[in-house]
Amino acid sequence: MKNITNTLLGLALITLSVSCTEPDPAPTQLPEPTGHVTAQGTPDGTAITAAIGPAGGAIESTDKRIRVEIPAGALTATQTITLQPITNKAPNGQGQAFRLTPHGLQFAKPATISFKYTDEDLNGTFAEALGIAYQNDKGIWKVPTGLTLNKEAKTVTIKTTHFSDWSFFEAISLEPAYRYMDPGEKGNLAVRYVLPDEFLLVPIGDEAQELELLNPEHLLDAKYIDKWELKGDGELKPTNSTAVYQAPNHIPGQNPVRVEVSIKSNRRAVGLLIARIYVAPEGITLQIDGGDWITYRGGANFNHIQNVIEGKNGSQYVSMGWSGGRQGQFHWTLNTQVSFVLYTGFRHYQNRYGTRPDVSGGTLNIDTDQWQGYVLGTFHLEPAGWYQADPYNPVGTSQIRGIFRVKSVN
Repeated sequence: MKNITNTLLGLALITLSVSCTEPDPAPTQLPEPTGHVTAQGTPDGTAITAAIGPAGGAIESTDKRIRVEIPAGALTATQTITLQPITNKAPNGQGQAFRLTPHGLQFAKPATISFKYTDEDLNGTFAEALGIAYQNDKGIWKVPTGLTLNKEAKTVTIKTTHFSDWSFFEAISLEPAYRYMDPGEKGNLAVRYVLPDEFLLVPIGDEAQELELLNPEHLLDAKYIDKWELKGDGELKPTNSTAVYQAPNHIPGQNPVRVEVSIKSNRRAVGLLIARIYVAPEGITLQIDGGDWITYRGGANFNHIQNVIEGKNGSQYVSMGWSGGRQGQFHWTLNTQVSFVLYTGFRHYQNRYGTRPDVSGGTLNIDTDQWQGYVLGTFHLEPAGWYQADPYNPVGTSQIRGIFRVKSVN
């Protein structure tokens, strides 16, 4: 596997001017640190322990999000190493943070800390903008030197000689990365960053100084933005690092609509930020054979046996069920593992067709279940079978597509 040195934002130069009417001794108070101070995270899950001695060893979280490798010779005696998931207080921190203890433990040889990222972590950012930070005793999050990115393994890695609270973060992001809007609604987008701004995407080599994470409300300097671009219906009005999106008065054919921001440095493209905007009323909204859009009010229920999204519109109802994770792409099956049912009062539609039967083409796409408590996604069936009396004898087929934004009830 090829490790690619991660590129991050450079260290800000800070100028301080002092005016006075007569000579004055140098100030006795040092300037405030540029780093953003946050509270410490609190335990958020079960701690994991491992006894590691002079021979070295490793410890990783149950979800394999973080892995710590201690080489042989780093410790002179066996130590109980604890990995505690905690709430993430880091600026632009993603997912859980992790507390590694004992604090104050020093290694004779550097330990390696790796965070594994997913495609979901790249929503609103790009791989080269991912980083790892630790929180010091002043509450400031700092980015160590020597950080590397491995796109093949989807990991970001650093080396350290000490333990602390550690987080995975996004240095640059387009916010919100997800949005759901009613037709005709207007919403704001912004490009933000959490690293000091002098040079964009300067490698943090082993000889460089550690950087401090800033308040996540900082807007990225417009000189780093190449262009804003709208992919889909509506109107986009960008102004430097922010933009206003006006949704169309109808449900667009391409849903979600995409807003893309090209990031540049030294006149070359370095990354692409993407926001996905769903345009439709709250609920499950679908279209049959290119006809009118119909909205069903409903919700989502997740459990370890079968996840369900369902809604009603008068006597009509729609239901989609699947086994597996809370997000991802799922293909329809002949059994109930991934299923679709729609009852319109006149016809029943399902994810199978023909008398054999054949399974419908298309997918159920659960985009995210973390945006303001909503479950977002799309689906299509190519084709769905329909029947009127005997569910095992479909008499016709239809093309069905839809989108949904529903609240999770658990």
